[in-house]
Formats: sequence, structure tokens, C-alpha cells
Amino acid sequence: MKHRTVLSEKERRARSRATQLIHDKPLIVGGLVEMARTCGKPKCKCTAGEKHKSWYLSLRHKGKRKMIHIPRACEEDIFEGIKTYQEVWERMGLISDANLERIITSLKGKE
Repeated sequence: MKHRTVLSEKERRARSRATQLIHDKPLIVGGLVEMARTCGKPKCKCTAGEKHKSWYLSLRHKGKRKMIHIPRACEEDIFEGIKTYQEVWERMGLISDANLERIITSLKGKE
């Protein structure tokens, strides 16, 4: 890798922000799924169609897809970790685009 001054300002900012996020915030690689269910109690509101909603974390663990229920007390932390992951992923896309552009430009110069 060449010195940072070779990188565009946009790429330097993307790399810096990705590094900050990884070091300073919780990061969870996964997605959120909201599910609705009935509890089975005969007089509950869910029997009339107003189902109980809860969040699940969808992720891969040891090569298999898992769905993990998120207790209400943990929702905020999990949501923040997923948000961090999405932002890091976005920054990685910017960095990848800049690298690809640099490689293409370099190849054109060799023709």
C-alpha cells in the first residue's frame, strides 16, 4: 500500500471513519427481522389478530444461518451494533470503488 497522500480525500475519509467505527462502537454482522406470533392463551389479544411482535438477529454462525431472539433489554445495543456494521460496509464500498478506479487508471497508463 502506498502512502496515504496518494489516496483521494474521499477514500482517506472513508478509511478513517471505518477505523473509528471498528474501534469505538459495537459491531454485529447480521440483520434484523421483526416477527409476529401468537402465544396460545385463549383470551389474549393475539387470538383476535393483534400478534406479539419481537425482534430477532439473523446471522451466520459456523456456516449455518441462525435466528436469535433479542430481549427488549438488549434491543438498543443490538440495533447499534447492526447500524455500525451497515456503516462500515458502506465505507468499505467507497474504499473498494476508489481502489478499482486506481487500478483501472494504472492499467490505462500501461497500454
